[in-house]
Amino acid sequence: MFRKIISIAGILCSVILFSYSVQPPESADLKLSSYFKSSFALFITDLKAFDLAVNKNAPQKRIREQFVKCRHSYKKIELILEYYYDLDVAKFNGPALDFIEEEDPTAYHQPQGLQMIESLIYPSLDTSKIKALRKYSDLLLTLAGGLSANAAKAFEPEGHTLEAVMEEVYRIIALGITGFDSPVSTNSLNEAVSSLQAVDEVLAFYKDDPLLKGKSFYADQHRIIDAAILYLKKNNRFNSFNRMFFIRSFMNPLAVIIGKQRQKLLQKDNPFHYSLIEKKTQLFAESSFRKDSYLFDDTITSARIILGKKLFGDPSLSANGQRSCASCHQAGKAFTDGREKALELDGHTILARNTPTLLNAAFQHNLFFDSRQHSLDQLINEVLGNEKEMNAGSDSSVAKLRGNKVYEKLYAAAYPFDRGNMKTKLLINSISMYLRTLVSYNSRFDRHMRGRASLLTSSEINGFNLFAGKARCATCHFIPLFNGSKPSTYFYQEGEVIGVPATADTVQTTLDTDPGRFDKLPKEFLRRSFKTPTLRNIELTAPYMHNGVFPDLKSVLHFYNKGGGSGLNIAPP
Repeated sequence: MFRKIISIAGILCSVILFSYSVQPPESADLKLSSYFKSSFALFITDLKAFDLAVNKNAPQKRIREQFVKCRHSYKKIELILEYYYDLDVAKFNGPALDFIEEEDPTAYHQPQGLQMIESLIYPSLDTSKIKALRKYSDLLLTLAGGLSANAAKAFEPEGHTLEAVMEEVYRIIALGITGFDSPVSTNSLNEAVSSLQAVDEVLAFYKDDPLLKGKSFYADQHRIIDAAILYLKKNNRFNSFNRMFFIRSFMNPLAVIIGKQRQKLLQKDNPFHYSLIEKKTQLFAESSFRKDSYLFDDTITSARIILGKKLFGDPSLSANGQRSCASCHQAGKAFTDGREKALELDGHTILARNTPTLLNAAFQHNLFFDSRQHSLDQLINEVLGNEKEMNAGSDSSVAKLRGNKVYEKLYAAAYPFDRGNMKTKLLINSISMYLRTLVSYNSRFDRHMRGRASLLTSSEINGFNLFAGKARCATCHFIPLFNGSKPSTYFYQEGEVIGVPATADTVQTTLDTDPGRFDKLPKEFLRRSFKTPTLRNIELTAPYMHNGVFPDLKSVLHFYNKGGGSGLNIAPP
């Protein structure tokens, strides 16, 4: 009996000792937290070395070497900073331009961070600006130190790691290899190597996840990343890099596998992380972008679309009963009107701006050339009431429809809970829902990016590689929407000040006087700033620019090839 008790006690002790010695596997979240803290510490170390070189007046070569190290260590933490610290990230690596916060346009920020520093040391170190260089170096070091002391210590991924990884894959495609955030040094291909190495290290955290047992996700991801890094290292000339091949061969397949892994792990997109894109698969998939992001009521139904389409084409919504939405947004012209500038309701007075396409308007947070509205419902309401456009007012337009049996039947089918009332808000909403069907995301280019390699000619592929590389078009017209919706969330839409001429006269060239966004938001750096429009269906949307000054694409390319407004000596300060 005594020996039996001793034996049981021994077993219990063994179980207790085993439970202390064999810990459950560390979660991916904990691994990411540790990775961030150690990688952020390395970033600060590199920043300190750079700051020391700047303040000790080190030679240009030494300063640049330290700066490159900072850029690479930043790229190792970029996917975390961009996703979890999006309010701070512009101060780390935003463009060297004044900017505002779209959620609070009164919040104005002067440029700072890595890109601002880059502009001072490339193409050569400007010794007259060494004081400014020290200022921005100190600012960045202080910012990093503050984040390290506070937020980074309490960093909690909260199960959204793979969503952050997917965004980094999109970011490499749309910002990394295009040179967006390395605009002067053109070191972006080398930096993409560091970005991919970070993606690989983070994906490895899921290698032993029990839900992925028997799956080859990490092995497949690692193989693709290794091949992508090898390709980048062998083909690291910015101007000749084959971006089309790189995206189709490496980045798209990688995104597809990550998407499948997210699905297997039942990971959903973070509802508190503003994003226009669903991170389920590769960037160019037909279902990637959400059509209902900017609707107050996102219950899209066929009955509402039918009602909205009829309203869109009905001239009775205008004061004189002669103009409908479709009058100025004609389907055969990609929902534009083909004119330099739109006409007023009277049919002969010219308005100030060109009529933009409505295709893919559902994917835009900023509407009108001056970005003054943020939803299609708001836009439609404004146009109906504008005395120069429809001059009816939304309530007045709706009053005309009450008692119309056709509309009453369509309205009852679309909004059965509001039978008989015909609310203005809901009728406007139905037009918005129709506009959300005007999606252009299945062109030959899109199908080519989805795997049908024969759909583009070698000349077209070369054109894309120039567009996304040497020509720098894609640093404003972001892939794949080709408008100003900034990757990798594509939520906010940028504007640009490019110095558009008033007329096509290239001898006596003058600057267009339209104040652009400044008229609605009087910040001096927004004077003559206009929303970056989409280039999709551009063969149908001539003439071009906010004032329709360029009749064809050749004229547009000539303008940019000359250096825009700067090249014509008419650019604003």
